[in-house]
Amino acid sequence: MADSEISTSLSRPSRRDVLSAARLTVGGTSFNSSPLAPPDDDATDAAVLAWKAWRAAHRRTLALCRKQQALESELARTIGFPQAVLATAELPSPMRINSLRQFDELAADLPSLCTRRAEVAAVLRAHQQRWDDADRAIGYSVARQQEEAVSDEEERLMTGGLAAEAMSLRGLSTKLDVLIAVGADGAEGRHFPWPELRRIRRDVARLVQLQRHDAVGFTD
Repeated sequence: MADSEISTSLSRPSRRDVLSAARLTVGGTSFNSSPLAPPDDDATDAAVLAWKAWRAAHRRTLALCRKQQALESELARTIGFPQAVLATAELPSPMRINSLRQFDELAADLPSLCTRRAEVAAVLRAHQQRWDDADRAIGYSVARQQEEAVSDEEERLMTGGLAAEAMSLRGLSTKLDVLIAVGADGAEGRHFPWPELRRIRRDVARLVQLQRHDAVGFTD
């Protein structure tokens, strides 16, 4: 590893740190108990089928997120995020250095620190090696990669499910379930989902028209 690359392998939380059991409750029960549709809608409504696939991926993502977070906590507790403590007369108090980039930024203002760069690099490298060894032993990076892969699959299924044509009010409610879950996640910079909501609005209008047509046919 080059000196300029020495830094903790993960110094920020997973993008799914904000997930909670409430999301699974929203996705798992919001329409299952709804009387709006008969049980056999599952076999014909593309939106319901897509929702089921998304929910399975969503649950796998949650499980893997919890796993990788637990492993990260173990690493942080037993090894600590890679860092070096720099104590020098130029600083008012000892300073924690997490990467050589941080050290170089500090040394740009205090050139006298440049003589300490090799020392700081060696401490960071040794700490990073301890982190990497422990990581391999408990499988943290593997779990994180698995969570990212399943999360990508969940995103793909979410996009496909929202684009699917709902054939019932139950199918329509599945789309709302997904959007509620995405909103609960904070959506990581995702813009408010206007295109998806416009699709749902078109679905609602179409289903209302179908219901009116059925009602007219019944009265005839």
